[in-house]
Amino acid sequence: MEMICESDLLAAFLHHQKELLQFLTYKVNCSETAADLVQETYLRVARYPDESEVANKRAFVFRIADNLALDHLRSVARQQSRDGGLVTEDIVCIKPEPDSILAGQQQMALFEELIYELPPQCRKVFLMCRVEGKSYSEVSTELGIAPRTVESHMYKALKLLKERKDLL
Repeated sequence: MEMICESDLLAAFLHHQKELLQFLTYKVNCSETAADLVQETYLRVARYPDESEVANKRAFVFRIADNLALDHLRSVARQQSRDGGLVTEDIVCIKPEPDSILAGQQQMALFEELIYELPPQCRKVFLMCRVEGKSYSEVSTELGIAPRTVESHMYKALKLLKERKDLL
């Protein structure tokens, strides 16, 4: 049985179909996607209204395929940027390792110990500023001391904490 081609454009597509598949496979780096794009190219070629205006049929078919491949690659890039990329098995777990959790807990215990070794008023000022997030003026109003005294206590606290940390 003889195959009847309806147009020169479809004949060009059929003649270059294998070459087109190779081109698209190289372009999109996926044989299944390339096969889908070849089918879409066929549909576009078959629906093209006026083939008389196409001078180079092969170039026209490859241009359609290339445009489809570019659209596909852009779509994949948008998807990856929107989703944060492809999911792979080598994604690093953001949960800390048990030994780093333990080290952090030990550092925190040591830091608390150093804070409680500060003189009482100095410790109170330090905790209000650093833990409660209060400003020097808020601390001075709340404790009924001058803002310069708050600065002095903070300087002393930071200096003592640094010295004791450096000794360890």
